[in-house]
Amino acid sequence: MIAELGMYPMKSVRWAWDELWTAVHHRAPWTPPELAHSGDVHARWIDPMCVVNHVCGWPLARWYADTHRVVGTFTLSIPEAAGHSYRSVLVSNRDVPLGELVRPGTRAVANSADSLSGWISFLAATVGPAAAWPGEVAFTSAHVESLRVLAAGGADLACIDSWTLALVGDEEPGLVSGLHRVGLGPIIPGPAITVAATVDDATDGAAATELAAAFTTATADPALADALAALRITGFERTKLDDYLPTLDLAVFPL
Repeated sequence: MIAELGMYPMKSVRWAWDELWTAVHHRAPWTPPELAHSGDVHARWIDPMCVVNHVCGWPLARWYADTHRVVGTFTLSIPEAAGHSYRSVLVSNRDVPLGELVRPGTRAVANSADSLSGWISFLAATVGPAAAWPGEVAFTSAHVESLRVLAAGGADLACIDSWTLALVGDEEPGLVSGLHRVGLGPIIPGPAITVAATVDDATDGAAATELAAAFTTATADPALADALAALRITGFERTKLDDYLPTLDLAVFPL
């Protein structure tokens, strides 16, 4: 079995993810003893061997509702977060109002077309879920790569997951220092911790319940204060699939 919490894989906080997971495993010993760090979170979402995952909200609701059971969501010490929800940040290398950037000549960059915090929030904040972006768009596969393109002048506007933006700011402050916050995305639920449906169904729901309790108590453990601070995590809230289904209304394009 594999467990991978790969949504925020910055090298500077890998130790903190590992420390948090050790505490979770101690409380839920049926889980794998160590986290995997493959660097390919999308592959883990469809990997039958990956029993504990960290999944983006829109793909979860759209494609993985039958194969994943929602355990809960982290709460965060970032200004864009409230409870288990948060907003993405629209950033530009130009210090102008967002309205001046929503035009055909603006080059957009995003991590992927199915990203709730990236492209879907971008559309909702700029042109609406039923409209097409009027300018050019490029996809990079990762928020940090979108920031690199933006900083290098290869694009004009991006919507960046605010948790990612905080962690990248800690790890590479120079990468974000020249960028400007020009807007916020809609309120969305944070990425979900999930357990494989095969495991949860086999235990009549006990796996998700036990894992939620493990994350809740681990994120309240003073012994993990340094790791949690590095990750910007303040706690854990039990959530369910119904919390993610409204995200489907933010994107009407076919995928």
